[in-house]
Amino acid sequence: MALGRLVALREGRRPDPAADDHLGAIRGERRIIRGARASSLYTEWFPPAEEGGPVVVFTHGLCLTESVWHYQKRDVCGGPYGVVTWDLPGHGHSDRIAPGELTQEMATDALARVVEEYAGPAGIVLVGHSLGGTVTLAYLARHAKEAREHVLGAVLVSTPLVQFAHSVAGRWPGAGLEARVLGKVVRYLVESDMIDRRLARDVGSDTDTLSYRVVRVGFGKHASPSQIRYIRDVIASVPPQVRADAYRAMTAFDAREHLALVEHPTLVVIGEEDRLVDPDESRRLGAALPDSEVLALEDVGHAPFLEVPAAFNDAVTRFVETVRRDRPEADSA
Repeated sequence: MALGRLVALREGRRPDPAADDHLGAIRGERRIIRGARASSLYTEWFPPAEEGGPVVVFTHGLCLTESVWHYQKRDVCGGPYGVVTWDLPGHGHSDRIAPGELTQEMATDALARVVEEYAGPAGIVLVGHSLGGTVTLAYLARHAKEAREHVLGAVLVSTPLVQFAHSVAGRWPGAGLEARVLGKVVRYLVESDMIDRRLARDVGSDTDTLSYRVVRVGFGKHASPSQIRYIRDVIASVPPQVRADAYRAMTAFDAREHLALVEHPTLVVIGEEDRLVDPDESRRLGAALPDSEVLALEDVGHAPFLEVPAAFNDAVTRFVETVRRDRPEADSA
């Protein structure tokens, strides 16, 4: 209890530059598209300033929704690229699904539907965070023919080489005591009825709650308290059964089986203070991909797109421009 009060006091005294950002309030054109297994997927479309630019598709991470791409909607949309954000099956405004139905394969096929819906002559760049990064990798491997036709490249953000559960639970070589402890905490977070009740009760509350302190672990030391509260509230909005299924869906993921099949250029973005996905593991992922660049961001945790949006958005737009310029050469080869 005393530790909780100390954390709340310290957090309350920190600068909060995102306090007036109204996180999650930016909305694009709402489009419902057909998903896998007769489901419907919620997407938002932000058209480019002029026709003819590529489309950037953002796929969110574990237990989140498309609304977390707030700063990308604010700063990237309305420029030379079209932007799509979408909710994974069972998340956000996408159709509710039956318990146990959400799998890595279903999420991957859902991304294939999004690509099919928004593909245009200028191509698509995929951006995936954490679970969204693993779904992106699986899509490039399992839907290779369509990916060669439509996809220019992929940005993998805080993405593990081996699935999240193995990584944080210490079943990956080099995982230390902190990883094992965090693994137990995350599993408890997604599977515990008590935590679910606590999350629901804490929505909208300040920094003096257990749920805030748990979510705080995923951020770097300079993260805005408003951003942490926001992510806590987004996690609470995802149905408990979906949180548990999404976590279990990752227990079968191993990127190593996909790497030889990935032909596209990739940008791997790492937060150096990420305690959920080991930065060194993401470096190994980047080193194993055939055409990859690794960008490591200091003092940043698991959500660089929130914590340092300017640096993140700049990296994404530079990557899009690079793969866009390279496309004619690839097409003529």
